[in-house]
Amino acid sequence: MQNVVVFGGAGFVGSHLVEALLKQDKNITVVDDFSNGSQNNLSAVSDKIKIIKFDIVNKDWSSLMDLKPDVIFHLATHPRSFSLQDPIKNADVNVIGMINVLDFAKKKNSKLIYTSNSGICGDPQFLPVTEEHPIDCKTPYDANKLIGEHYAKIYQKIYGLYITIFRLATVYGERQIVNEELGWRPIIPNLVKKLEQNETPIINWDGEQTRDLIYVKDVADCLIKGSESNDQNGEMFLLSTNKETSVNEALRVISEVTGKNIAPTYTEKNPGDIRRMVLSYEKAKKAFGYSPRVSLKEGVTRYVNWYRSAKR
Repeated sequence: MQNVVVFGGAGFVGSHLVEALLKQDKNITVVDDFSNGSQNNLSAVSDKIKIIKFDIVNKDWSSLMDLKPDVIFHLATHPRSFSLQDPIKNADVNVIGMINVLDFAKKKNSKLIYTSNSGICGDPQFLPVTEEHPIDCKTPYDANKLIGEHYAKIYQKIYGLYITIFRLATVYGERQIVNEELGWRPIIPNLVKKLEQNETPIINWDGEQTRDLIYVKDVADCLIKGSESNDQNGEMFLLSTNKETSVNEALRVISEVTGKNIAPTYTEKNPGDIRRMVLSYEKAKKAFGYSPRVSLKEGVTRYVNWYRSAKR
């Protein structure tokens, strides 16, 4: 049985990845500091996995040295939306934490799958964005995730680690929630929460800014495909839907699904916000046979159903 360690496995994306891995009969250890993740995210599978509370910024990793992972998924992160307020914390988690994970992978001779951020590309110079797009970091988070990519490639070249990098589009789905403490207000959860509480949705900018919205289970499936391949060492892939959706359009879909139509209030633009974003997944399709399966309306419907059941 293959041994897998998921850093950030109690988070929104990480918990879906853990569930998908369990279907393939993996021996799974989740490592998380629970700053943004939750034990509740793993409640359905907690009896089938090992969970270790640990902060990847720690200098002492002796408590993890008994682990013998064949594959490591590194999803632990400090969020983009809070990186301007606390750039040092963001750098600690996303740079120092990344180096620590790489050192651990080197000692264990593990394959490493690293989730990075498509925001590294900044405002697109062409659409859809491809892996060859120029770099234009807008926030400390973008810069720190890019530094993580560079460290990954250094460890791959110098130490022979097998590493694959995925830059994720805007991920949404069940268990993603607003975290006001971290300034974390993802588009779909934030708008659903407002409508479900019969409150006025707040949209920064004019709502015509666009994102490539990808459903979380599609992400998990491709991360696993990446871990199963032995032909993509040192490569970076965009993981997306190749569809452009404005915030206003997302609100329209959510209003249709929830049956609630409340006119939004528009406010100032968020610092570092990007006007347009749509990403090509052609490289991932060629490498792994990946293509997204869940439409925005279906994904929003699943999220709303989960949100309502969680509130009961």
